[in-house]
Amino acid sequence: MKQINLALMAAAMLLLAACQKKNSGDNLPVNDDAAANAITAAAACQPVYFGLIVDPGTGFSYLFKVVGSPSAGPVSLSPVIGSAGSNQLTTCSGAPIKFATGISYEPASGTFYGTTGLPPSSPVNNILKFNDPNCVSPAAAVVSGCALSLNLSDIERDPVTGAYYAINRGTANPNNRVVKLGLPGSPTVSCLPNFLSPSLYIRGLTVTLSGKLYVMAVNGTGGRLLEISTASGSIVNTYSYPGPITPSPGVNIPEMGLHHDSLCIKRFITGNYDPVGPATLLTDGIPSGLPGGPVYTPLSGAIKPVVDFSRP
Repeated sequence: MKQINLALMAAAMLLLAACQKKNSGDNLPVNDDAAANAITAAAACQPVYFGLIVDPGTGFSYLFKVVGSPSAGPVSLSPVIGSAGSNQLTTCSGAPIKFATGISYEPASGTFYGTTGLPPSSPVNNILKFNDPNCVSPAAAVVSGCALSLNLSDIERDPVTGAYYAINRGTANPNNRVVKLGLPGSPTVSCLPNFLSPSLYIRGLTVTLSGKLYVMAVNGTGGRLLEISTASGSIVNTYSYPGPITPSPGVNIPEMGLHHDSLCIKRFITGNYDPVGPATLLTDGIPSGLPGGPVYTPLSGAIKPVVDFSRP
């Protein structure tokens, strides 16, 4: 009996030592592929990006930081709080920015740039600049060097060159096109040489870490990714997105955010804005024709109504 008790005590001491080792945070050696894969999966990074959220009822615009995606969850939204204690975009005097249409971020200075378009956006066709969402400085966009009727949206910074691009929406030639902005120096809007067909409802501009610019041509619940030349403004390639970008055809031309995560999942990420219903759909995917495609993962109800995403 004494030997049995000693054996039990020894086993208990070994178990206690093992638990203490596990809880100490020490890095354990990896001796096999299965263990290595398990640790790698647990440490896998998640996409991080900013989301411009608009309340369909009031038009108030809000800034959120988003972590995660459907294939790299969980997804969380954190409000970016300003000096007045909220994440709502307002001027320094408290006037709300309504129905903002685009957001971008410059990491070196921590400065956000944004856009507004035609009414119900307010102020109309402005370039927004802020470090504090409760102290936005709007400036009227000025067309430079071309004839253009303004309706701005979906701003993004090219991480290779530092140039800023946006969509100018239009239903007649030559207004429907990708434009280059004079940021960070001035709120000017200049035309790339070529415009896009007015039959293309382009939304959600993003630029990859390698400097490739994409927009989404939306129609009903689906869309096509268009690679656009930043030199000419013309379509370089067209790819069908491999799944729905909105949960239901509440509107024929849905608003949306588009982001390419070039660091973690190497997928496009979409989020929708539906002014006639509460449904939202967050997706990530790669279309056929691009490396790794086609893949598509949807997640319903994980995000608020989003009109633009931005690289962090």
